[in-house]
Amino acid sequence: MKKILFKSLIIIVLLISVFILPIFYPAGIVVYFRLFLLFLILIESLTLFKMIFIDNKINKIMTNSATVLFSIFVLFILLESVFMFIPRPHSAGYALACHLWYAKYWKPINSLGFRDNEPDNSNPVILFVGDSFTAGHGLKSVDDRFSNIVGKELNKKEKKYSIINIGKPNLDSRDEYNVMKDFLYQTRIHPKKIILQYYGNDIEGVAANNGLIFDGFHPPPDMNKFIIFIGSGSYFFNYMYFLFPREYLGATYITFLTRAYKNDHMLSEHKNDLRLFVDYARENSIQLIVIVFPFLADIEMSNSMYVSDIVNFFKANEVCVIDVSSVVKDIPVSERIVNINDGHASKIVNMIVAQEILKKLEK
Repeated sequence: MKKILFKSLIIIVLLISVFILPIFYPAGIVVYFRLFLLFLILIESLTLFKMIFIDNKINKIMTNSATVLFSIFVLFILLESVFMFIPRPHSAGYALACHLWYAKYWKPINSLGFRDNEPDNSNPVILFVGDSFTAGHGLKSVDDRFSNIVGKELNKKEKKYSIINIGKPNLDSRDEYNVMKDFLYQTRIHPKKIILQYYGNDIEGVAANNGLIFDGFHPPPDMNKFIIFIGSGSYFFNYMYFLFPREYLGATYITFLTRAYKNDHMLSEHKNDLRLFVDYARENSIQLIVIVFPFLADIEMSNSMYVSDIVNFFKANEVCVIDVSSVVKDIPVSERIVNINDGHASKIVNMIVAQEILKKLEK
């Protein structure tokens, strides 16, 4: 009996460890350590099952029932082991599969921390500035980003260009400007052209400075805490849960952004941040092209919220603008976005945007 209790305790401790690890270390070498723990759990469970139901004379009904339950448990261990190695991007970034995706595909990372090769200014530089859309969230290869496609096409011609991408996820417009200025100061690079990418979340910083703060995505308050723990610590259950869109991951955020763009003071302050790019380009004789991305899953809503206004702002300042809404509106939503949970631009949209940039550069 003591041996059975000891084995049971070991399994419980190992299971708790297995469910806690992903909460703090969802990717990296710890995943392999977790796989080892799952293997230990399987071995210990088999030993315990043998000790209780095979080595002892137990009621046949109980033995059969235990066998069914144990088979389900073994199946869970196997599924868990498999889903620890299935990456999948997600807009909000909470899914464990999204952490795996970043660990596997977010490369190369240069010495300055950008998802790009080391900066090269041996030829005239075209600098791409923006957030996760510029960095290529959801794209397995940087070769599929609009910046890299533009570079590839331009360099087929006689005049060569150096393409530099300094896009970073979760930046607002002021952050993007500061990142650009820091980059140019560190590298002493003087770009000939700047391609600025805009998205609806670029107003976040101004909103926060004015007391309108989005406090993140949270599960519904009535959701069972044990289910949250299991879902946060199991790659299999987490993957299944985030396989389908969750309203609470988007509705509150859209409400937040709508309030920000409808606030005249915030919008005016935000446009002042955008004007920094306009002024910098003029002062340094740099061609500025702005790409305005909508929420690709709902273009009509995006246009009414911010796209039309931002496009008109740049046009009024005599800046060349690419309104992505107008060039992708006829493409089915499923083909515009990375996947049903990730509203970032698909490879097709990146290709279309690249072609629009090339047209502007030729003019």
